[in-house]
Amino acid sequence: MVKKYLKICRSLVRVGLVSAFGVGISFSAAATYNYNYFDVLADPGTYGPISLGDDINLNACGSTFHRADGSSESYSICDLSNLQDFTLGWVAYSEDSYQILSWYEGSNVANGLETTVSTGTGTFFSDVGNYLIGLYVAVAGDTYVPLPYGSYGATGNDTDLAYDGSTNTSGGFSNTFAVSEVYTPVPEPMAALMLLPGFILIARRERRRRANAKTMAA
Repeated sequence: MVKKYLKICRSLVRVGLVSAFGVGISFSAAATYNYNYFDVLADPGTYGPISLGDDINLNACGSTFHRADGSSESYSICDLSNLQDFTLGWVAYSEDSYQILSWYEGSNVANGLETTVSTGTGTFFSDVGNYLIGLYVAVAGDTYVPLPYGSYGATGNDTDLAYDGSTNTSGGFSNTFAVSEVYTPVPEPMAALMLLPGFILIARRERRRRANAKTMAA
């Protein structure tokens, strides 16, 4: 499944689903202002077992825009005020298939940072089984991204797809998680005994209702 994820991410790059956006600033300005270079790391999060029919909450806030030189300076992409030059995509994988769940570019990227997908009939997660979630995050090369506390982070031309956060284009995948049938717990014997008086009361009321209905009908 992981190999499929890596293959699909590469194919997305080849077919041009990722767009590059310019910001109208000469890249030579980086040398003038000594901006630091930054890369991205995609983190789709982790997921526990999901009951068929429940929603899956996707959250990309674990993904980072971080210094390329190994410095500790790093920011969640959810803390960046301007994602105009970013691209973000959610992908779902099962044992033998995949589906692009959603794709966001430019000013629309903020809408994909936290989103929800459904499971059950008519969705990719229509059957019980094992799945994983993939996240694709990219930022255009030769651009400047505003940082939360002022200044800018520069991006170079290293736009090749990587999985370790070493370039401007990153793919990440979640743990494998199970989608299973909805579990309806069976009451324990003691719990069943506690419910019994209520059931008896309901049965008595129903018998009285029927007896009264027959008397009125006669």
